[in-house]
Amino acid sequence: MATKNPEEQTPPSQIDDIQPGMSVAATEGDLGEEDVSKPKVEQVVRDSQGRVQKLLVRKGTVFHKQLEIPANRVQKVDAPDSPHDSHNPGTVTIDIDKSESKRLTAQGREQIETEAEHQRENDLFDELQEHIPTAEGLRQMEAHPGIDAEVARDVEEQASQKSDKASLLRMLGPGFLSGMAGNDASAVGAYSLDGAQVGLAHLWLMLLATPLYQAVQYSCSQIGRATGQGLAEVLRTHYGRRVASVASLVLIIANVALITADLVAVSSGFELLTGSRINWIWFVIPVALILWYLSVYRNFESIKKVFLVMSLAFVVYLVTSVLSKPAWGAVLFNTFAPHIGLSFDSISSAVALLGATISPYTIYWQMQGEKEEKRLGKTKRQQSRYAALDIALGAVSGNLVAYCIILTAATTLFTHHKTIQTASDAAVALTPILGPYATYLFAIGFIGAGLVAIPVLLASTSYAVAGTFGWPVGLSKKPWQREGFYLILTCALVVSLALALCHFDPITLLFWANILNGVLTPILVIYLLIIGNSRKVMKQQRLGWLTNTGLIITALVLTTAALLLFYGLLTGQSH
Repeated sequence: MATKNPEEQTPPSQIDDIQPGMSVAATEGDLGEEDVSKPKVEQVVRDSQGRVQKLLVRKGTVFHKQLEIPANRVQKVDAPDSPHDSHNPGTVTIDIDKSESKRLTAQGREQIETEAEHQRENDLFDELQEHIPTAEGLRQMEAHPGIDAEVARDVEEQASQKSDKASLLRMLGPGFLSGMAGNDASAVGAYSLDGAQVGLAHLWLMLLATPLYQAVQYSCSQIGRATGQGLAEVLRTHYGRRVASVASLVLIIANVALITADLVAVSSGFELLTGSRINWIWFVIPVALILWYLSVYRNFESIKKVFLVMSLAFVVYLVTSVLSKPAWGAVLFNTFAPHIGLSFDSISSAVALLGATISPYTIYWQMQGEKEEKRLGKTKRQQSRYAALDIALGAVSGNLVAYCIILTAATTLFTHHKTIQTASDAAVALTPILGPYATYLFAIGFIGAGLVAIPVLLASTSYAVAGTFGWPVGLSKKPWQREGFYLILTCALVVSLALALCHFDPITLLFWANILNGVLTPILVIYLLIIGNSRKVMKQQRLGWLTNTGLIITALVLTTAALLLFYGLLTGQSH
C-alpha cells in the first residue's frame, strides 16, 4: 500500500499554492479523474496563520460527492503556468490507495483519514495478514521452527479442495449467465406468443438458433479476450467513432424497446399477483425507481440472486411440456424438418423468436463480461476451451427452456384455439401442472426475469455509449466515480419509463420489441465477422472457420427473416 515517507512530504510552500478550482488526482485510488466530470478543489481551509489544514474536494454534477482531505495527504502540487489559465488550473495529487477509494461511500460528505491514522490502519492490516492462516501464510509457517507443519499442510489441503470446488463454479461465466438470463420477461412473452400463434411450426428454428447463438457468443468471447475491450471500444479504437456510434445506436434502440417491454412485463406480473384488481400501469413508476436505486446506489449482484431464483420459476415449463401430453410424432417432425409458413403471422413470430434468442445486448454483454472475466486455464487454448464450454452450456440451457415454453404454449393454447391477449392468458399454459396456482407462479417468474434483465440492459446500453465516447465504465464503481456511465443508464431508464407510460398493450409491446431485436441484430453480427477476421485487431487469434460459418449463416437467416417481414408490412399483410 502506498504511504508517504517523511522524505516525500510535500513542502509547505507548495501546499500553500493550492487554490479552489484546481483538479484533484489520486496516487493509486480512483477519484473519477478520467470521468466526464473531474474532481475539483472546492474550498481550502486554513488556520489562523494561513496554513492549509484541509481541502474540500467536490466531484460530480448530478451524482455529488464531497471529500474532506487533510493537508498531510497531499502528495504533490502542480501549480498552473498562469493564475488565470482556465484550461490548466493545476493539479493536486492526493495520497489515496485503491482500498481507500473502494471504501468511499456512494454519496454524501466524507472525511479522509490523516496520514498517521492511515499508517496505523495499514500496520494493523499487515499484522492481521501475518496471523490469518492463508495458503501462502501457511507455507511461510512451515518454513519456520515452532510451527506444526503437519497441521499447516492439512489446512492448506482443505483450502485447496475448496478452491477446486470453486473452480468448477468459476467455469460458469458470462456465457452461461447470458444464455439463462436471455429468457427475460419479453423473451418468455415472445416464445409463448409463437407457440400460441403457429403451434409447433417453429420448433426447428429453436434447434437451428442454438448453434447460431453459440457461434455469435463465442466470437464475442474471442474478440473480448483478444483485445481486452468491449465492442464499442474496439470499434472506436480501430474503425473510428462514427462506426462505433452506428453500433451503439443499434443497441440503444433495441435496448430501450426491451427495457420498456420488461418494465411493462414486470408491472403486469404484479397485476396478476393482485388478481387483476390493480392495473399494471400503477406499478411501472415504483418498479423503475426501485431498479434505478438498486443499480446506481446498491450492489445489485447480491440482490440479483433473489431475482434469478424467482425467474427459475419458468423451469417448470420443462415439466409442463411433458405433462401437457403433446403429439410426440408431430413434435419430432417440427423439430427436425425445417419449414416455415409465408403468412405474416408466421414470419413476424419467427423474427420475434430469433430476436429473443440472439439479441444485441447479449453481444455487448458477452464481450464486456469476457473483458473482466478471469477464465480457468493456464494457456490461451485452455481458456478458449473453458469459454466455449461455458457458452455452450448457456446456449443449450437457455434455449431448452425456450423450446419447452413454445411446446407448452402450442399444446395448451394453439391446440385449443386460444390466443394470448394478456399475461393471464400466457399463464394458462402452466395450468396442466399447477392448476389454479399457475397464474401466481407465472407472475413470480415474469417479475423475477424482468428484474434481472432490466439492469443488464441498462448497463449494456451504458457500456456501449460510454465506450463510444471513450468514457470510463464500470458497475463496480460509485456513481460519482463514473458519472457519465450512470447518467447514460439513468437517461435510458427515463426514456423507457416514458414509453411504458404511453399505455401500449403489454403483449403487443413484448412481441414487437423482440421483432425489433431480430431486425437489428444482423448489423452487429456483420461487425463481429469483420472484427473477428481482422489481422490488425485480432493478430494471431482470428476466428476459426467453424465460428465464421456460424456467423455467416446467422447473418443470412436474420437478414432473410427481416426482409420477409418488411415485404409483409409493405404489401399490407399485417392487417
